[in-house]
Amino acid sequence: MSIQSLQHYRVQIEEQLKMELAGVTQQLLQAEQSIARLGQDLQLLESRYREETTQGLTIEQLLQWQSHFEAQASAMEQARRTQAHWQAQWDEARTKVVAASQDRRTLDRLIERYREAAQNDLRRREQMTTDESAHHRYTGQGEARDETNQR
Repeated sequence: MSIQSLQHYRVQIEEQLKMELAGVTQQLLQAEQSIARLGQDLQLLESRYREETTQGLTIEQLLQWQSHFEAQASAMEQARRTQAHWQAQWDEARTKVVAASQDRRTLDRLIERYREAAQNDLRRREQMTTDESAHHRYTGQGEARDETNQR
């Protein structure tokens, strides 16, 4: 596998994990909104209960209200469990995204180091070729001068 293929693969993994995180985030937000709605519903229910208790309640009405409150408490507990589940999923997905991002950045830095090393090697070879060429020209001119001086 080439380094570019590996880099592309790492980017794809990171993007996929970000998409998963977005989906989990959406579920978490919905769970939080559900808790907020249930809280508002409970406040309205309590308000109606207070209004009706000032007018007096029968045993049947009191039992009915108790049933409403128990159902509301049960729904709130279920919503909190759901929210806790999605929070745990979000934490896990976020950890994976961070790890994938760190892996990709590490690979990017490694690729950059390889590129710099290759560029430095190329410059060094070019400089050696230039130096060698200049050396041959200089030594060639020196020999030509020696021949001219000897004549």
